[in-house]
Amino acid sequence: MAGTALVLVHGRSQQMPPSARAGATEEAAFVAKKRQAWLAGLAKGLTLAGLPPVDPSAVWFPYYGNAFADAVAARERAGQRPELEGTADPVGGARPPSVDALILDTAQLLGFTPEREALPTDEGADELEEAWQSYTGEGIGVGDLGGLLRSRLLRAALQYLARKTGASQLVIERFLTDVAYYLDVPQIRRLVVDIVVADVRRAAAGHDRVVLLTHSLGTVVGYDLFDSIRNTVDVPLFITAGCPLGLPVVQRALLPTARVSGKRPGPAVDGAAVPWLNAYDVRDFVALASPLAGFYTAPLQEERTFNASDPHSIQDYLADPDVARPIGRALAGKRPW
Repeated sequence: MAGTALVLVHGRSQQMPPSARAGATEEAAFVAKKRQAWLAGLAKGLTLAGLPPVDPSAVWFPYYGNAFADAVAARERAGQRPELEGTADPVGGARPPSVDALILDTAQLLGFTPEREALPTDEGADELEEAWQSYTGEGIGVGDLGGLLRSRLLRAALQYLARKTGASQLVIERFLTDVAYYLDVPQIRRLVVDIVVADVRRAAAGHDRVVLLTHSLGTVVGYDLFDSIRNTVDVPLFITAGCPLGLPVVQRALLPTARVSGKRPGPAVDGAAVPWLNAYDVRDFVALASPLAGFYTAPLQEERTFNASDPHSIQDYLADPDVARPIGRALAGKRPW
């Protein structure tokens, strides 16, 4: 079989409910439903773009939802995951350290300053503002702020993010914590990447090219894939939707790990940059660091969307014809734009 395959890389919070985990048949049905939701959104976008639908037989949906959730849960049980005050080493199973920087960096992107969240009667507001200025201006580490001061700063930042984005503090912290687990714990990262790489290689074995379509935490996984597949898979288009790849903590931890000054290179195959489409809704808190052009050297096309049902919805992202069109063109063997 020749032609182009499509690999869909999902994000976090895609695990099955415990009550539904009855065996391989039930998991296959669950995954098929997830896959169909993506394809339904893409079918709508392709129709609006005047392009034919995707051939389902050329679509792969590597599923790591249960494995990722189970690995995170096992670490949290072993480490008795602390609240925001904690600074435990993730190797011991506790809260990963990168989450604090992810919270503060995300808040900084939206213009957070502690004084905006402080009440006139709050004690130590000046101290909190001074700590924030040290973190953002002098580049001191989060761990150097001290336990209580760090805890107050993080809670103020989460409160600000929730108010500005409309997402709950719990949802924001949980998402950023899962991103941090993926970035900080090599065993979890390898587990996820290996599952996705296996399906990419299966897709490539029967097709000339593989389009990578990624969402949420899956965009980070997708970027990391290029370090594993290197020059063995022809990728005519890399798509990210609802993407946290602009966050400084994420950029520093991407594979291959390297200290870079200025913009980070985009994904490449055999030394050639891969065309990259990034879709973002400005209301999507996961994509707050978009557009990405200021952070990466890549042939990067960016599409701003308005996702009617949910700012982070992958179905809504794919239903936008300006997002679906380059995907359809790449699948047809044409230049995406």
